[in-house]
Amino acid sequence: MEDKHICQTCKHFRQHYVKWGEDRYRECGSGHCVYPRRKPRYNDTKACRYYISKETQDIC
Repeated sequence: MEDKHICQTCKHFRQHYVKWGEDRYRECGSGHCVYPRRKPRYNDTKACRYYISKETQDIC
């Protein structure tokens, strides 16, 4: 699989949702980044220098 360096695939990205009906939610095209400070981002925004893939596992 090709690794895309966009906000949506980053560990620090939090997706925003819109309520759709009584009990369903849909992804919208935006979210926010939580590292090093909170800032608004779109799903397809080019990732910043703090990018870490969501698939990266912490080894302890």
